[in-house]
Amino acid sequence: MDKWINNNNVSKLIALAVSVLLWAMVHMDNGTPAPPTTFIDTRLIEGVQIQTFGFDDSHYALTGIDKDRVDLEVRGKLSQIRLVKDEYKVRLDLSGVKEPGTHTLPLTYSVPSGVELVSMEPSQVTVTVEKRVTRSVTVSIGTTGEPAKDYRAGTPMLIEPRQVTVTLPESEMEQLGEVKGFINLDGADETVTEKRIRLTAYDKLGNPMEDAVIEPSTVAAEVPVEPAFVSVPLDVDYTGRLPDHLVLSKVESKVKEVRLFGNQEALAGAEDYFRVTIDLGKITNSGTTVLTTDLTPPVGFEKIEPSSVDVEVTVVAHEEKVIDGIPIVLNGVPAGLEAAIREPRSQSISLEVAGAPDILRGLGPADIQAEADLSGMSAGVHEVPLQISLPDFVMRTDQERVTVQVELKEKSTPASTKPDQQGAEADQTEAEKQDPPAVPEGPPQAPPADSGEGSGSDEGTVRPPAEGTEEPETKPGDGTGEGQ
Repeated sequence: MDKWINNNNVSKLIALAVSVLLWAMVHMDNGTPAPPTTFIDTRLIEGVQIQTFGFDDSHYALTGIDKDRVDLEVRGKLSQIRLVKDEYKVRLDLSGVKEPGTHTLPLTYSVPSGVELVSMEPSQVTVTVEKRVTRSVTVSIGTTGEPAKDYRAGTPMLIEPRQVTVTLPESEMEQLGEVKGFINLDGADETVTEKRIRLTAYDKLGNPMEDAVIEPSTVAAEVPVEPAFVSVPLDVDYTGRLPDHLVLSKVESKVKEVRLFGNQEALAGAEDYFRVTIDLGKITNSGTTVLTTDLTPPVGFEKIEPSSVDVEVTVVAHEEKVIDGIPIVLNGVPAGLEAAIREPRSQSISLEVAGAPDILRGLGPADIQAEADLSGMSAGVHEVPLQISLPDFVMRTDQERVTVQVELKEKSTPASTKPDQQGAEADQTEAEKQDPPAVPEGPPQAPPADSGEGSGSDEGTVRPPAEGTEEPETKPGDGTGEGQ
């Protein structure tokens, strides 16, 4: 067997037979094509967005396009046509559009390398172009958010500019409603100022108009933010009476002021203080007592804070003291008159007062005011009641009427001569020259705190009741008013 295989002729025959067999296998046609080494397929790419370019939007607006997406059928290797949709581009060249109206334009495309476009639907689109128009519009400012608690926003105010220009397609301009910007007031407790508020154009239904071009696009404005309340000092008043042997030594409230809430009109008319009344009749013994009082807002106000206050009232056994040398002050001297005190000659008075020992120890004449009101009086001698003002928690031990006798005289005006323009003074005789006026006799007048000379009024002073009328009743312990 080995010899047969090793025979050269046999080897050649075997090689020839194998070659024939291989040739036959290759060239044999049995009707079935050989499978390809790579696979080719087709794919439909749907909804590719049309991209526009080259449009002159400074004068024209693209207001319509009949199709904004197209479908692409492509062919190629599976590995290539399966790329994401973003790799397929469709573009519309608008650079040739130079006038308003409708225009039908072809579309161009780009596909990934190795991919062939089979079809594009649609292959062209119709666009509508309008001319842009410009109009001047007054800006309005709105607000968002809420100010801080107990604060409220006023009316927004434009700083600059008040008007802007709006450019829109001609058909949309009729729908323009307003141009508006907004200021955020979240937590604001003072005026909010914004220098760059972005503006938006809105149609008559309140929808933003995206095509609007606004110049300038921002404005400056401010919104006043004010308290919805006014703070006023708390003033303590009294009702009722203390036992005869007790007087007020100290009255203290931990609440120094209250807040009154209301509209702007009410706040503008608020009093300079809020008066709370405590009942002294509830106190029977010396020492410190805490009295609680509910607060009610004045008419026209919505609420008051706090709604109640605690007042510490300290009362002690009273002492008495005589204060001498209290100066008398004349107020409201009529114009053209001068006043002089005839009685008392000392131009001062003495008063016996009562109060807490620690208060009386430091009390002197300068702490008490004795004033006479001369408003409206004529020349002559007048008996004028004194208005006595005492410090807090000091009272008079008697209720007698205290008066002062005042004389009013006309002022003497010194005479004078005027030389004529030609120097006639040199020709005057000694007899024609007048002597200086004599100084009127009488006791010296105490310098008034506010003489009112030249005006005939005593604004800012306390006036006593007119003679012959009943004097007003004063509240206990406030240390003011005649008759304490």
